[in-house]
Amino acid sequence: MMNRKEFYEYVKDNVKEYLPESYKDAEIKLQEVEKNNGLKLTGITIPNGDQRIVPTVYLDSLYQEYIHGKDVDSCVGDVADMRIEAQGKAEFFDMGVPDILDYEKMKDKLQMRICDKEWNTDLLADKVVTEHGDFAAYYAVNLEENGEGISSIPVTVSLMNEWGGVSAEQIQADAMVADRKRGVTLMDMNEIIKSMIFGEEPENLLNEKMDMEAMENPMFCLTNKAKMNGASLLLQEDIRKQIGECLGSDYFVIPSSVHEVLILPDNGIFQVPELNAMVQEVNETQVERQEQLSDKVQFCDKKTAVMENAERREARLEKEKAEVKGGIHGRLEKAKAEIKAKEADKVPKNKSKELATAL
Repeated sequence: MMNRKEFYEYVKDNVKEYLPESYKDAEIKLQEVEKNNGLKLTGITIPNGDQRIVPTVYLDSLYQEYIHGKDVDSCVGDVADMRIEAQGKAEFFDMGVPDILDYEKMKDKLQMRICDKEWNTDLLADKVVTEHGDFAAYYAVNLEENGEGISSIPVTVSLMNEWGGVSAEQIQADAMVADRKRGVTLMDMNEIIKSMIFGEEPENLLNEKMDMEAMENPMFCLTNKAKMNGASLLLQEDIRKQIGECLGSDYFVIPSSVHEVLILPDNGIFQVPELNAMVQEVNETQVERQEQLSDKVQFCDKKTAVMENAERREARLEKEKAEVKGGIHGRLEKAKAEIKAKEADKVPKNKSKELATAL
């Protein structure tokens, strides 16, 4: 059985045998592609003629099929089939390449993506980035969005420079507008579970004022209408404020995945260490590495819409409480010392000497 590297080289060396004549002069390349959270995938690119946009076919899952018994040549045939299937879409995008350099035509296609800043240093290295506490926002141009998914290109610093005079702040502002047009939804998790069974779309509660006391185990999901890359809506201050108004309380933000976040009203039931432990366990057991958003629970103030790391917030409040307590104690001691000094001044000199002798 071939190891991973040998398998990839075998695919590269033999895939032309399964492709049409138009691919006979293709310069085939293997490349490692950086994904979210340090995940690296191996892809193969097979150009067809002089097309500028060449789709990448990822080989990692095929290698897993191979080591579980699938014939290696069947895997190579699958790569060829995926490449041929992607050709029509590649030609469509290739026709639109000149438009990519026209910011006015692209700004409505922008989408904000969100990730954990600490986990994605390499991913963010060449991207246009804005920082938001524990999170970093980067941006993409969605060339196509449909029920099958999203085809996009990242907004790199070099692409921003090609747009000429467009700043990161402008890209962020336009991406936020485009994201709102994709629909903002806040749904009851209980209703989402019911919809999976009965097929009815849950109600969007974003404009509702809800009675938390009347709800059993209130938990909500914030995402977009397509439920794709919707967690970034959390970074919009007016949306955070709107959620606070709906709940009528401060709330915790659980970083469920890059597609959505969960909202828990701060009703005194949840403890931050428990929430952090829950997120870490779910990430490790339920969410694919590429889909994970973070393991850092956030807290949002309903009045100010300020969001901060929940654990650091608790530490800050404890420190402030200690400082206040220490401050009061210090002021009392100072006041006592001043009273003693005044009393000492009132004692006659001969009495003062007698007191000193007694001491």
